[in-house]
Amino acid sequence: MTVAVVVSTWVGNPPAYVEILCRSLERKRAGAAFDLFLCANGLEYHPPAVTETMFRRVFIRENRGYNLGAWDHAWRNLPGYDRFLFLQDDCRILRHGWLAAFVRRFEETPNCGLVGEHLNRAWDKPWDELEAAQRPEAELQVAGRPVSRARYYREALRRWGVPEGPTARHLTTVAQFTSRGVLGRVGGYRLADTYHEAIAAEIAFSRAVEALGYRAVQVGRRRHAWIGHREWRGGGLGARLRAGASRALGPFLRLS
Repeated sequence: MTVAVVVSTWVGNPPAYVEILCRSLERKRAGAAFDLFLCANGLEYHPPAVTETMFRRVFIRENRGYNLGAWDHAWRNLPGYDRFLFLQDDCRILRHGWLAAFVRRFEETPNCGLVGEHLNRAWDKPWDELEAAQRPEAELQVAGRPVSRARYYREALRRWGVPEGPTARHLTTVAQFTSRGVLGRVGGYRLADTYHEAIAAEIAFSRAVEALGYRAVQVGRRRHAWIGHREWRGGGLGARLRAGASRALGPFLRLS
């Protein structure tokens, strides 16, 4: 079975991100058949020259929904594929057999719905415990009152109709492998319009997958064992989003 490998990018990102990723794809054997696609947020995006030979198709869409919006657009417009590996453009392949590792983990894990590179255990705590440990933040408002991040994310999940589950456990959205069947059952990725909605959308996808009885698992014993990311410093999603925002003001931020 051929996997659709979908890379998300944004009109404001340096073309070097895509070029570096493509070079790593050429150097490291996948171990499984795949077709490569690029989905760009920003109608004024101009694909780099490497897209002429590396990518089977380039999607260019409105600048909405961050990388999850790009991934969601792509799978809905690739009806001939049943399995998907979604990547951010500033990822890089670290080891031979990278795609085979995701396929194997997905197929060998009972009732698996989602495989990623990092299971964020810092959020694998009861929601009430997370709320109690966090202070309200002025920019996060629910019913006109400042709330903590956990409360804000819980409210976002409620609006989207996603069961929050016992904890906020989730896979980060640097690299994710799943199937068309799972995507269809959960309704795809939620589209975010703000910084904190983007974080909520990352949590929401894993929570929606597990709410249906699927498992969400990390591909390797350690995080980023097969696919690396240039901003991963162990600081968590918020730190990486803030780092991206400081470099590029605009409506698109990378999720990790």
